[in-house]
Amino acid sequence: MNQDTEPPQADEPLPDAILSQAARWHLASEDDAMAEAMDWDGFTRWLEADPRHRRALDEIALADRLVAEHRAGLWAPPETPFEAAPAAARDVPRPAAMRRWQGGQGGRGWRWAGLAIAASLVAVLAVPRFMGPFGADPAQVYATDAASRQVTLADGSTVLLAPRSRLTVAGRGQEHIALSGGALFDIRHDPGRTLEITAGDLAISDIGTRFDVQAGDDAVRVAVVEGKVDVRAEAMDGPLQLSAGSGLAYDRGARTAVVGPVRSGDVGSWKDGRLTYDNAPLALVAGDLHRYAGVMVDVPPALRERRFSGTLIVDNGDAALRDLVQLMGLRLGGHAGAWRLEQP
Repeated sequence: MNQDTEPPQADEPLPDAILSQAARWHLASEDDAMAEAMDWDGFTRWLEADPRHRRALDEIALADRLVAEHRAGLWAPPETPFEAAPAAARDVPRPAAMRRWQGGQGGRGWRWAGLAIAASLVAVLAVPRFMGPFGADPAQVYATDAASRQVTLADGSTVLLAPRSRLTVAGRGQEHIALSGGALFDIRHDPGRTLEITAGDLAISDIGTRFDVQAGDDAVRVAVVEGKVDVRAEAMDGPLQLSAGSGLAYDRGARTAVVGPVRSGDVGSWKDGRLTYDNAPLALVAGDLHRYAGVMVDVPPALRERRFSGTLIVDNGDAALRDLVQLMGLRLGGHAGAWRLEQP
């Protein structure tokens, strides 16, 4: 395995303006009423405009969860309205959904959102690098480029972080983890400690098992090899328990969470240069090809939900893409670095 390096700015503090934008997008996507009116295309453009945006969103989500879990140990929210925040945070344009929500009954919706944003920003800005509410060590951040990286936790548990992925580990017992990208978790059994992993909209709880997580912008997949995990999300009716040999495919856009069987030999097969699918949408496959093979391909709206089943060998990205096109009966347009899928 090659020596892994973090991006040059991986440990630099994020600007207040970016954190404020991330907090607003996070709250807009988490609240059902606001999500209905949210500009999802604008959200996607914001994510893609700067690699720091995804990092900020991950850190805001982790901070929000830490604040919710340890609210009793934190100080009370400030009495001054959120509009009295520093100009750097105040001047950031609000997502459209947030502007519409502000006009709710007597402004109570906006006041609630403002206090929630303030709580998230307190965790990020006033407690450096996600230091826990009781003085725990700062979070550790791991990031990969084209090569995977193994991360060993204090208790001996391991996380194999996939290429082009990011892992944030926080908490006194390293019990809070945020993932963007892919990772294979091998967690030591400890009934006295529940590990929680935030991946996209999902929260995954575990006391000791082996499982794989793939977290993209709108979809998260969880596959369990050994043991059991609990999975929950605001959009789900309640928590789900996944046992060995089962997996969950969560799609934010389609508002679906589908549980089904998985073959243990296929779980984490990306580490061996294989990607195996069973009725997966082409948009998801394209995202995986970027992460694991470094190849970029545009999937037009008409093809995004078309389904693929099969195995791709990803040691050569362009070859894997051509295999996909042939298996799906499609045509490959564009050129290396800017491929696009087309109807024949």
